[in-house]
Amino acid sequence: MKSLVALAVVLAFLALGDRWAVLYAENVAAQQVQKALKLHAEPEVHIDSVPFVGQVLAGTVDHVEVNVPDVDAGPASVAQVKGTVDGVRIVGSLPSSVKGAVLSRVRGDVVLDFKDLNREVGASQIHLTPGPGKNTVLAGGDVPVGGKHAQIRGRAQLRRVGDRGLRMTVEDTRVVVPGLLTYVPGKGGGLQLTAPVADKLDEGELQQATGKHVRPQDMMKGRVLDTLVDHPSLLEPTGIDPSLVQGLQKLREPKVAQRMEFSAQLPDDLPGDMRLRGISVTKNGIRAHLTGKDVPVG
Repeated sequence: MKSLVALAVVLAFLALGDRWAVLYAENVAAQQVQKALKLHAEPEVHIDSVPFVGQVLAGTVDHVEVNVPDVDAGPASVAQVKGTVDGVRIVGSLPSSVKGAVLSRVRGDVVLDFKDLNREVGASQIHLTPGPGKNTVLAGGDVPVGGKHAQIRGRAQLRRVGDRGLRMTVEDTRVVVPGLLTYVPGKGGGLQLTAPVADKLDEGELQQATGKHVRPQDMMKGRVLDTLVDHPSLLEPTGIDPSLVQGLQKLREPKVAQRMEFSAQLPDDLPGDMRLRGISVTKNGIRAHLTGKDVPVG
């Protein structure tokens, strides 16, 4: 019985020492990650390797998890970086000649929050939200125009660029007043009236205002904004307030841009074989999945 008690005490001290070594290693690793990424706060590092001291002495640590919140990455910050490492091979001899390590297998997720992306396109009234389909993004919003409630609609596309980048574009942006008109900003755009509204226009007044023969149906083809601004009386039969059309004339880029683009790229100086493997859309943002192998760290 005394022998069993003594053995239990020894094992308890060994377990305590192993746990202390794990905590020390996690703290040092967190400090190094914070320094390398210039973070405001230390990340969370969890070493899931038992017995830790034995694995260190053998030169390989089985499993490490890292959670880095809010990484500053330029105009838009990265909301979260979560990664796991399987197989950390220590380079050099313990305890005084450790030169670094090699991460055999790295897996991670980088999350770009929609709030940050919306700040990136903050000059526009466009807001990005998850789409109804798998891995789709909606681009839309609301904007007051001439006392009316107008809608901004756009088509968003999200795609991977090679093995190291992603690109999101918002195209075909337009302002819509349901049942009345559609305004497309930028070159080649213009104002388009809906068919019921265009049919109410007086053809004779159109010809007198423009100096040429214009049919009401032509007002559905765009490029009629300036004509209606210069001749607001044309709108009287339609019931449209001229201030609405005047407000549309003031909607210029960048407040309503016809096309916007956001791109992100893995740094060229990342060590090892780090690649972007997939992109998905969640309720909170865009998630990029990263993998790597044989990644050296100093």
